Amino acid sequence: MKKRMLIILIAVLMISGVGTAHKEEEFVLLDSLKKKKTELEEQVKVQEEGITPSRVQIPSMDIDTNVIPVGLLENGEMEVPEETDVVGWYDRGVKVGAKGNAVLAGHVDSKKGPAIFFYLKNIEIGEKVIVTDEQGMKRTFEVKSKESYPSDEAPIEKIFGPSDKRNLNVITCTGTFNHDKHLYPDRLVVYTELISETNVNEVKVPESPTAVQVDTGSVSWHSVQSDTVMGYRVYKKTADGKEFNHIASISAHERKSFFDGEAEEGDSYYITTVNIEDRESAPSEKVEVK
Repeated sequence: MKKRMLIILIAVLMISGVGTAHKEEEFVLLDSLKKKKTELEEQVKVQEEGITPSRVQIPSMDIDTNVIPVGLLENGEMEVPEETDVVGWYDRGVKVGAKGNAVLAGHVDSKKGPAIFFYLKNIEIGEKVIVTDEQGMKRTFEVKSKESYPSDEAPIEKIFGPSDKRNLNVITCTGTFNHDKHLYPDRLVVYTELISETNVNEVKVPESPTAVQVDTGSVSWHSVQSDTVMGYRVYKKTADGKEFNHIASISAHERKSFFDGEAEEGDSYYITTVNIEDRESAPSEKVEVK
C-alpha cells in the first residue's frame, strides 16, 4: 500500500513539473511571459542604477575613446588616467545615467602635444555627450553649461555631490600653463544632463478589454492582443453601491470569463487589462445585470 501511494505521489509531482505556469502573486504566468517580465525588471534596474562606462563620444568634437574607472589620489583629488587619450570615470560616485553627478575626467595635453580633451573648452551648449557600456547600452547627455574655476576653488559639492537629476560632469585642465609648477591653474567643468537612454523597452499602458458582456452572473470579454499582458481584473459595483471594487483576477492564458455567484439585478461590472509592469488599462465599457 505504501509503495502504491509513493508511486502516485511521484506521478503527481511529475505532472506538476510539466506545467508551464508559475505563481506571481496575483497572476499565474506562462514561462515565456515570466521570462519577458524578468528581462524587463533587469532593464529597469539598469535604468535606475546607471551604467558602467566603457566608451565616451562627443561627435561635435570628433572625440571617441575608451573610459576606465579611477579613484582618488593621496591628496584627495580625483585620479586621471596615465594615458592621455583615455578618459577616467570616478567609480566612487554614481554610475553614468543614475540620479546624481557622474564624473568623467581627461587630460588636456602632455609633453607630446594635445590630449583627448584639448578642444573641450570649445564645446557649446546643446552639444551631445554619448556614453556606452560594454553591453552596448547608451546614455546621451546634453551640454547645459560650462565653467572654469581655480583648481582650489572648484565647487566640489556641485560637481560630485548628490542631485535629483541624472547628470554627467566632464572635467579637464584649463588656463595658462604654469611652467614653474608644471601644472594648469584652473579646471574646466562641462555640465551635462541625461536626455535619452537606449535598451530599456518601455511597456505602454495596455488597451482596455472589449466585447464585455454579462449574462446571469457570468461576465465575459475579449482578450487584448499583446504579448505583455499579464492578466485581467474584474470590478463590480452592487445595485445600491457607490463605487466599483476589485473582485477577481484572471491570468492572461485563462478563459476570459468570471462567474459571480452573488450577482443580482442592477449589479455592474467592468474589466481592466494588466501588463507585466503592473500597469493597468482604463476601465472597459460597463455592463449591468438585467
